[in-house]
Amino acid sequence: MIILTKYSFKCQLIHFIQKAINLYQQRLAFSGGYKNQPESWQNVETIPVNQTRGRGTVEYKSAIALKLAPLWQQSAIDIATELAKCWMDIVNTEADGDAGNFQVELISSGIIFFKITDLSIAKWLDDLSSADLIIGPENLPVSINSRSVTSTTLFNIQYSHARCCSLLRMGESDRLITVTLKPENETQNSIPWQQENEKLQFSNDAEYELIYQIAFTLDRIYCISESQKVVTWEKVANKLSAAFQNFYSGCRIWGEVKVETPKLAQARLGLVLVTRSILRFLLEKRLSSEAPVEF
Repeated sequence: MIILTKYSFKCQLIHFIQKAINLYQQRLAFSGGYKNQPESWQNVETIPVNQTRGRGTVEYKSAIALKLAPLWQQSAIDIATELAKCWMDIVNTEADGDAGNFQVELISSGIIFFKITDLSIAKWLDDLSSADLIIGPENLPVSINSRSVTSTTLFNIQYSHARCCSLLRMGESDRLITVTLKPENETQNSIPWQQENEKLQFSNDAEYELIYQIAFTLDRIYCISESQKVVTWEKVANKLSAAFQNFYSGCRIWGEVKVETPKLAQARLGLVLVTRSILRFLLEKRLSSEAPVEF
């Protein structure tokens, strides 16, 4: 089940890759340039999309052109090039412009890379900081292959959640952040995710590793194939917990950061807020456990 949601970049990518494939097939059929009509590709669950690590960025790659090459009897790089063109046409014609969240790059093998723009990451984080995944505003279903883990300790995950709660209480006390979710007709204090030059506030590797794990976790929640193995939710939660602990150790919020760069302090608290929301969801809905607010 692939759910189109603003919370999962992977789900969005698969959706738009399928649209690009459909558009390319329509153009081939219209042009009559090939003796044999390329085989249709409609199973979105088999479109390969994987997250990759890159310093200061959130990035994905797809080998869809390599999968289509033998079916369509074209080279992978030619298919990738045409899909990239179709993608740009979709960006220029889509009313909501969500396909424009991604910068598309190709390499000679036919692998397509999709880099998430800073503006898109900021909007994504803003959406996440304003929503409770447990009672999500879109009331979306989540992965069908869930499983509760009861045999191992959840101490580290619970500790991370409690630490998030503690930091947010301090941040709210210092008026750096508003934690309570607001009704739709009220205005919530905006978190300054970007600098004046529209770059993200963040520069520390630990900040981007936490963002990477947030994106990875949401992909696991919302973008699960029926053929995929059962998700080990404790492992997913532990990875997010470890990334948060590394962030907490290496990225200061108070002291000179609060005084000299208050917007950075607010943005870091924003990451804490998003992390808390997801950890709470995992603990209560995927691990059938308590999400303590203090330890």
